[in-house]
Amino acid sequence: MRYITVLDYESGRVHQYNISVDMKTSYEKYKHWSPQSEVCEEYLTDKGHNLSNCEWMAHNNNHIIKE
Repeated sequence: MRYITVLDYESGRVHQYNISVDMKTSYEKYKHWSPQSEVCEEYLTDKGHNLSNCEWMAHNNNHIIKE
């Protein structure tokens, strides 16, 4: 999985993070990335998201379908 997409109800925005980039650069503690929920939730909390006010998913494709 390379991306995490977040629907943040507090900001009213959709955020998408390229975790493969963060794994290589800014987040030393995520160098050994695991797609487990606890790791993803810690990552999102570090990014400033309130987990009780957002939905998220990890996935491989960054394409967003707009219809």
